[in-house]
Amino acid sequence: LIHVTPDMTVDQAMQLMSDKRIRHLPVLDGAGNLIGVVSIGDLVKETIEYQQYLIKQLESYIVG
Repeated sequence: LIHVTPDMTVDQAMQLMSDKRIRHLPVLDGAGNLIGVVSIGDLVKETIEYQQYLIKQLESYIVG
């Protein structure tokens, strides 16, 4: 079963989804219990939010 664990990064999960051409991944804990499911949309949304945060931080740094 292709899956991710809570300690994997968004980038790692996106790479796995891209490599395997899948749109959803179960999230399993260390014991193999299902604790959630992430979609490509979830990961893209998180990536966009993080990039917006970085842009604001850089703008704040440049302004002063």
